[in-house]
Amino acid sequence: MTPSKLANSRPRVRVSRSALADNIARARQSEPSSAVDLRRDACGHGAAIVAAAAREAGVTTAIVDAGEPPHGLDAVTGRALSLEAVFGIDGEGVPAMTFAAPVLQTKPLLAGDGVSYGYLHRAEKATRVALVAGGYAQGVARAIGSRASVVIAGSERPIIGRVAMDVCVVDVGNAPVSPGDEAVYFGSAAPQSLARWAEASGWTMLELVAIVGLGAEREETP
Repeated sequence: MTPSKLANSRPRVRVSRSALADNIARARQSEPSSAVDLRRDACGHGAAIVAAAAREAGVTTAIVDAGEPPHGLDAVTGRALSLEAVFGIDGEGVPAMTFAAPVLQTKPLLAGDGVSYGYLHRAEKATRVALVAGGYAQGVARAIGSRASVVIAGSERPIIGRVAMDVCVVDVGNAPVSPGDEAVYFGSAAPQSLARWAEASGWTMLELVAIVGLGAEREETP
């Protein structure tokens, strides 16, 4: 492992401006006069990023929290475009947010070894696990432990045991996974993950992306 592979060991949210613009343009076909909703920092997607994408898509008005700027749009009250459609969740549009984190460490797990708090998961056979950055402190719902997966190198790998404060444990078996590799919690590269989070936690997909987006480091992508 080279030091640069883990230059940033924290989970990150990537928000695609082009996906937002495409989603907003598509949503406007049925609701042409509606505003874009920028409240709560646009549900964690970044109000400035979403406003810029909205302007590209021809939207001129926004709904904002009291005292917050409309980022180049006209502040209004009234009807807003569907948040699910704008952010590409719950089967609408293209996911605008990707939540990803680096693999911090890999190690062997012997048959019978316990994992994470309370050792609720014990390995049925010898395997290999990865510690992936991201836990409930960064908005990873604790309920997804042993009920959801991450995608590493294009393959789904299960989260095992309880979600910890800053890390999750993932069973990677014999897959060629090493520290510094990226694990995708949800987003376009992991299209089923967010629905599983919602099923496990009882929260809506919109609530989940908002919590993660407000709690993790964020960057804009094309």
